[in-house]
Parts: sequence; structure tokens; C-alpha cells
Amino acid sequence: MELSQHEQKILDIVSNHPEILDNPEKRTQIAELYGLSEKTLRNRIAELKKRGAISTGKVNVPNINQGTILDLDIFSLWAILRLKKMLIIKRTSAISVLFLVYSLVATPFYESKISLYPAGTLAETGSAFNNSLQGIAKSFGLGGISSGQTFNIPDIVNSQRLKKAVVMNQWKNEKFSEQTTLVKYWELDIIKWYSIKPIVIKMIPFFADGSDPEKSQLFKGMEQLGDLITVKESGTGLIEVSVLMEEPQLAADIANYISDIVKEFISYEQKQEATKNSEFVEEQKLDAKDQLEISEENFVKFKEKHPQTGTPELMMKEIRLRSAIEENRAVYITLRQQYELAKIEEARDLLMVTILDEAEAPVLKKKPQRKLIVIGGIITGFFLSTLWAFFTSVITLTEKNKHEF
Repeated sequence: MELSQHEQKILDIVSNHPEILDNPEKRTQIAELYGLSEKTLRNRIAELKKRGAISTGKVNVPNINQGTILDLDIFSLWAILRLKKMLIIKRTSAISVLFLVYSLVATPFYESKISLYPAGTLAETGSAFNNSLQGIAKSFGLGGISSGQTFNIPDIVNSQRLKKAVVMNQWKNEKFSEQTTLVKYWELDIIKWYSIKPIVIKMIPFFADGSDPEKSQLFKGMEQLGDLITVKESGTGLIEVSVLMEEPQLAADIANYISDIVKEFISYEQKQEATKNSEFVEEQKLDAKDQLEISEENFVKFKEKHPQTGTPELMMKEIRLRSAIEENRAVYITLRQQYELAKIEEARDLLMVTILDEAEAPVLKKKPQRKLIVIGGIITGFFLSTLWAFFTSVITLTEKNKHEF
């Protein structure tokens, strides 16, 4: 039986909504969804019945039990969604309200930032003194003296050493009247009422790990702090450290404390490097002085034994002794100069880090961002509700067709 496009559309509507054959009210609703009048839909159904496409109140469609998939066009899908529009609106609203409630009860976090530049030997390949010292070390066959110590500030900020210092420092906060560590501030030392681990350990002691509670709390605090610290490094060398905390002033205090730790650490390490270089040069200077004295004593002994050097052999030996003295004297003078430079380098304070912007207490919270959360809730709710409405409608329609055929 050949059907026109319009007749096929009517047949599809009846296939998807068989209740319209016997229910005038439903027929009116479905007709409106598809842009038809109830009279037009009724007349077209009557024509299809006369032609045998619809018989005894049923649509002649393939048997679904034989594995045929329910055929739905775009109009049928739109009709399904329009029939379920109130359900979709209600469920979307419910999910959006849940997202809104979360945004209202979630712990607010404030972000404070510091920005700094590497300076001095952090930004250079090495000072003139260090380059000169490297050349001297190589001339003595020593390769262990570096040309200048370099530090990676992001690595320092992300180090366990810095995190431990921050977590264990006593911080002024609004939550407690006295200064506390972050372990106490985050209540990591208190067993939560919903924690089942103590109950399990009490019932089955075998599961006890035997770890030190204080170390475990410190480790948890360092992990939590690591999630709240972000380090960004731009192509120009600017380094930005941001800290998220529950209180604005606490976030600023921790950010500034991190900058102080970075400066003190680099300054201390640079001092240690300068002291090591100074000790190396002093050791070489003393050794050169001993070598100079030995060469001078050898020359004196030679002249006492041979006042006159008439033979070519004695003349050559005297020349060699004089050359040894001159060579050792030159090395000693050079090392003496480098030793004085090393002492100056050790004594002076090097500006290794320049703080461009200090942290200040933020006015606005960083998260949760309620607008984005609510918009995300609306989109998520609409998507899930639409999927649920579609699949439940298709399943219901499929089951109804199974019973009818």
C-alpha cells in the first residue's frame, strides 16, 4: 500500500500515540502538538481505516516482538518532549535548586597572590667571581666548584619543606581566639563523627596501621595545603603564587609568609655557597703558599751549594728553580686576590628575589561562584530531565505496542 507523505505522517502519529483512536481528548492534544486540528486528524484516521492501514482500532505496523525498532521522527520526538514539558521543568528546577543550595552552604575560599622576580645570580648565568673561580678550579684539576648556584622558585614553593613550615606555623585566625596551626584550624586532629575508620579499627585491630597520629595529621595538612597553592611562571620570568584560604587575611598572611621563606631559603643557600667557595680558595691559597716557600728554599739550598754556576747544566737548573719560584708566586698572588674577593662575596647580602606585589586580604571570595554553579545546574537539570522524559516515553510506548500487537 502506497501512502503519501502526509498520510505516512498521520500513520506515524497514530503509531506513536495509539490512544488517540478511542480518546477524543488525547486526539485533540496530539493534533495541537503536530500543528493539526482535531477534525483533520480524525478525518485522516478515518480515511486510513477505510484503506486498511488502520483496522479494528489498531495500526498496521511491524511486530516489535520480531525485533523491529520503534520508528520515531523529529515531530514525534518534539511531541514527546512537549507532553513531558511540565515534568522537565519540575525536575530541572529541582536539580537547579540543589546546585543553588550547594553554592550557598559550600565553604567560601578567598584568593591572595604574590608576584616576584628572580634577581642576582638567580637570573644570571653566574657572577664574575664565580666564573673566575671556576677557571681556577679547572686549572687545579677540580671540577666540583659550580659557577653559580641556581634556584627554581616554583620547586621551592611546592617543596615539602615549605609546606611543613606553613602548616606548623602559628596563624592568627577568626575561627579560634588564639593562634593555631593549620592542622588545628582544619580540625585534622579531631575524629569526625562520620568517620568509620576508628570503629573498624576498634572492632578489627588488624587494620590499624600503627602510624604516628601527629605525623599523619601533618601529612594530611601538607596535602590539603598543596591543593590550595598555585604557582604560575610567565615567559618574562614573573612568578605568581596564589593561596586559597577560608579567611581573607589568613590567605594574605600565608602568601606573604611563603615569600619570606623563599627569600630566606635562597639567601641562606647562597651564603652557604659563598662560604664553601671562600674555604676552597683559602685552602688552595695556603697550599700555593707552601709550594712557593718550598721552591724558594730549594733555590737557596742550590745557591749555597753552587755559588758559581759556570757549567751549562748548573745554569739550566738555576733557571728552572727561578721559574718555579715565579710560577708559584704568580699562583699565590692570584689565589690571594680571589680569596679577598671570596670574603667580600661571603660578607655582602645578595638580592636574590624581588617581590613585585605583596599579598593583600581579598575583598571578594574566589569560590564557590554561585552564578556559574546555578547556570551549570540548570543546564545539567534540563539535559538529564530531557533524557529521562524521552527514554521513559519511548519505553512506555514500546511496551504498549507490544501488548497491542
